[in-house]
Amino acid sequence: MDFIPVFLVTLLIVGGLGMALFFGKAPTHRPSRQEILAIMRGIETGTTRQERWDLFIGYPLTHDPELDLFRQQCVALEEGDGENPPLGQGLGDYIYNREGRAKIQQLADELEKMIEEEPKYREF
Repeated sequence: MDFIPVFLVTLLIVGGLGMALFFGKAPTHRPSRQEILAIMRGIETGTTRQERWDLFIGYPLTHDPELDLFRQQCVALEEGDGENPPLGQGLGDYIYNREGRAKIQQLADELEKMIEEEPKYREF
């Protein structure tokens, strides 16, 4: 007699899990250009958190190769290269010092120009 309730509860749990796997989506990191621009502008104002910045520079953006070039430039600024040392640490809520924020601001200006020049379209 206990078999039927146990079977039904198990069926409900396994069925719910199957539905979740079938209809669920895998987590992805696909920020838009506007989101990245907001992150870069937040570097200047001190509103971007270190974790969000590390997520941006730490993961390749394979869905947008042009945006990934900006990410790679930010990584080069963060880590330094053969010609330039890494960006200096900022105080308080700022991730970088003034010089570093100015360099990120230049990249943000270039990204904003690229966003303005991209073609506009509507889906019908």
